[in-house]
Amino acid sequence: MSKQAFDPHNLDGVWVGEQRRPGNGRFDNHTPEPPLTEWAKQHLLYKSISHDALDGTLIDPRRAPDPSARYSGQRRFYLKDLNGVRVNDPDGEYPAKDCEPLSTPATFDYTFGPMELVTTGEGDRIFQFFEYHREWRTWWLNRDHPKDLDPTYEGDSTARWDGDTLVVDTIGYNGKTMITGVVAHRKSDAFRLVERYRRVDHDHLQIDMTYYDPKAWGDKSWPGFHRYYRLVPTEQFEEFICSPREYQAYDSRVTNRTNEVPSK
Repeated sequence: MSKQAFDPHNLDGVWVGEQRRPGNGRFDNHTPEPPLTEWAKQHLLYKSISHDALDGTLIDPRRAPDPSARYSGQRRFYLKDLNGVRVNDPDGEYPAKDCEPLSTPATFDYTFGPMELVTTGEGDRIFQFFEYHREWRTWWLNRDHPKDLDPTYEGDSTARWDGDTLVVDTIGYNGKTMITGVVAHRKSDAFRLVERYRRVDHDHLQIDMTYYDPKAWGDKSWPGFHRYYRLVPTEQFEEFICSPREYQAYDSRVTNRTNEVPSK
């Protein structure tokens, strides 16, 4: 822990995910997802996803019908998730597929890329910039959500201080993006994200997240998400442009390679 003096209400700086920190991987939550409503099962499920599932039908990868599954050599391989959606499908859905917007909270699947927080001189808002996919958000301090919100990919974010913790409340998502790469359904337009940012010491930032979606889970929330970042003042953003043409060429090469069955 850094003993250098710091202002807990100043989150400005470039932060990079602590890759060796437990819980900072693609999916860190051991709290089960609330059961989906019947509406969600009919309207939010994907046909398949490219990543592993949280839970579901567990099989030996050597017996998997898909050659790419056998090639992966995964110790744990799920053929389907709990809702019957096929997983580990190279052609399945994943966050920002085909250069579509990534959006939060799926953005936090990729903590290897730097994140920068910048407070405006007026102190009425904080900007959050992500290198990965070049996405950014605005957190409005001490104001309510507009009553006539226009749904967007990033939603509308308000922020307030609760002691030394900044609570960011986001609603107004358009329901067109994934929650995370290992959840086989998308957000609805009622999805709400509540984040709690706390500067643990001069060099470390912790983010705790809770998901809400009354259309997907009724009155149940999904808590227990955490992310950990380290201050890296010398880190500079690199250009990340998602070019559909280059993206498709790369995706084609990867898919062709994973479909090759290795010789025994």
